[in-house]
Amino acid sequence: MSIAAKVRRSLHSRPPLIDHVTTVADHQGMSEYALVTAVVATLAVSISAIPSGQLSARLPTTAAKARALVATTARQHGVPASHARTALGNAPYSRAPLGYLFASGWMDGRRSPASCVFARAAPSSTAKRIATAIRRDRRLVARLGRMHVTVSQAAEAVLRGTASAC
Repeated sequence: MSIAAKVRRSLHSRPPLIDHVTTVADHQGMSEYALVTAVVATLAVSISAIPSGQLSARLPTTAAKARALVATTARQHGVPASHARTALGNAPYSRAPLGYLFASGWMDGRRSPASCVFARAAPSSTAKRIATAIRRDRRLVARLGRMHVTVSQAAEAVLRGTASAC
């Protein structure tokens, strides 16, 4: 028997090196987990990046400061400033810090439609994760405390703003 015949015979007699099993789709929970992880990461980054990573130092105390800061933040996020000011005006909060956080969440929702959809689909778990992200910034927590705003109120404002962008 020739060498080529021996090679052909050995190739056909061995099991294949790669299994030819039909591809089974991932479990539905895995895709939901990936979506949850991506959206929560987006929200956490948004909170820490509003505006330019200095939210704790620049959180507005008056309505005029909030309007000016919303316009600046909108330009940084690539959102029309007039739309962001409208979102601030439509905020269901009368206090400037909460209105600004609502508008910031709205800008994030406009920039990332997935975070907007997730904020509507699972609001309680998203609010908890936003609160956790806020608590990581001790300066922000201290500033919110001086303004008599709790972490849960701030997280709820961001969540409602994000959900309203859909």
